[in-house]
Amino acid sequence: MPEQLTTAQESLTLAAAYWHTPEDTSGLWLQAHITLVLTEQDADRAQRYQDALREVTLQLDQEQERRERFRQAVLDKPDATRIWWLDRHLEDLDSLDWDIFNKKILPLVGATDDIQSKAERIAQTVLYLWKELGDNPGRHARFTATVRTVLDQMGWSDAIAWLTPDASSTADPPVSVRSDGEERRPVAEAGTDR
Repeated sequence: MPEQLTTAQESLTLAAAYWHTPEDTSGLWLQAHITLVLTEQDADRAQRYQDALREVTLQLDQEQERRERFRQAVLDKPDATRIWWLDRHLEDLDSLDWDIFNKKILPLVGATDDIQSKAERIAQTVLYLWKELGDNPGRHARFTATVRTVLDQMGWSDAIAWLTPDASSTADPPVSVRSDGEERRPVAEAGTDR
């Protein structure tokens, strides 16, 4: 192999570079400098091998650099990734599939803890639950009871109002707190008895 030529050259140089005496020849001291040279045909073949090796190494390094730059430019922030995904589909917006993006690409993004990503994950979960519940009243009742229990356990009983379909007509209106700490209830609309 071409790289073995250098190894052999170094081994021979180390073996022959110092004064030494061959076995059974006292009084004879030798020192040598040995140079190994390939034949022209072998040298050409070795050069082609080294060139191919350098080319493959360069391609691998360039690919690694391209991927690293892509990761830094596109997969570093969710918004940049969304823009990249949209840009890829500008010519054919019918093929734009946000489900694939959310399931396959968004998890690869380094900072998926931004508000929009969290909101999208929550929205996807709610949509999944909605599809699973379907039109089955029994499932709706079990789900509502489970969520009600969780909200009670968490101490979020004020959030239970949204579970009841007619909560808007039976529940107290929502309360907001102003910066000075005073509670404020919305004013009833004209024509209502609230």
